[in-house]
Amino acid sequence: MIQRKQTIFLLLAVVCQIVALTMPLAETVSDGFVTGTLHNLFWRDASGVSHFTAWPLCVILSLSAAIGLYTIFLYKRRPLQATMALVAIVLDLAWYVALLVVSKAISPDAAQFHPLTATALPAVAIILTFMARRAIQADERLVRAADRLR
Repeated sequence: MIQRKQTIFLLLAVVCQIVALTMPLAETVSDGFVTGTLHNLFWRDASGVSHFTAWPLCVILSLSAAIGLYTIFLYKRRPLQATMALVAIVLDLAWYVALLVVSKAISPDAAQFHPLTATALPAVAIILTFMARRAIQADERLVRAADRLR
């Protein structure tokens, strides 16, 4: 049901995750020159060679987006929908942990690693999914209250 506000929140969270999948995440800089670009699937160094050390980022964010999309269609089973939203939040948090690990593997010197705008999009997705989960729980409380009145 597209008219429910939690559906809109979940859809926007999935859009944020998909956009984050397609954009570069960070750059490594040495002496003022960009020496590499980190994407969700690979890291490309200055010579143009791609290294697939960042594949866990792609897997985690893709899985989170798929779960978010699946959660939209669980509107008849609100407790399961709330649980799946929580799983999507945990996966987005795991993405940040994986980003930290990958960034340390690529650039041990933290001063050389410069995150770009796309690294904030999973955080926006976490906030939107949290708001959707709160709305799902409010709907469930409303339904239970209406059942008590019957």
